Amino acid sequence: MSSSHHDAHPYGRSADDVRRRDQRLRRTRRMRATQLTIFSLLAVVLIGIGVYAVGELREPATEPGVIAPKSFGPDAVALTCPEPGAVPLPPAEVTVTVLNGTTRGGLAGEVSEDLAARGYALESPGNTRKASGPATIVHGPEGYLAAQSLRVQVQGSQLTLDDAREGASVDLLIGDGFVGLEDEAAAATALEQPVEVPEGC
Repeated sequence: MSSSHHDAHPYGRSADDVRRRDQRLRRTRRMRATQLTIFSLLAVVLIGIGVYAVGELREPATEPGVIAPKSFGPDAVALTCPEPGAVPLPPAEVTVTVLNGTTRGGLAGEVSEDLAARGYALESPGNTRKASGPATIVHGPEGYLAAQSLRVQVQGSQLTLDDAREGASVDLLIGDGFVGLEDEAAAATALEQPVEVPEGC
């Protein structure tokens, strides 16, 4: 009987073959583990960047009371945000121009007189073709609290931002659905209530 079979592996492979194959498998496993680790790290980093970016978009600017423009368009405008708990401006600090968008003659004049009686500063009334809904209050970036002051006086009124308008002057556009001013006592109470914070603040 020849001795050449003594070092043969029971499965017909030499021990060296088996060892080499094991090393190959181990190397492949190690590579896979390394790749997985790298991919996991990358995923974590990307998620981190995403969360940070969203946070940046939502974060107000450092200057208190002012929000930096967050829209990506060229016409981004900074709306001056109210302080937490801010109440609407007192009527005496708000200048209103009433514009009649209905077919009822003299309506802007009547509403102007009523608002003047409640302490608002009034510009000359006029007409408009831009009215929609019962009433629209147009205010500038700095006029949010002024607009809120007028909003509590006018039933069914909506607010619209006009980027180009300066200061605390507002326009009141009266539309066909206009039903009149709120009860004066109720409006006076509402002037003491904190305003709702506008979107983007």
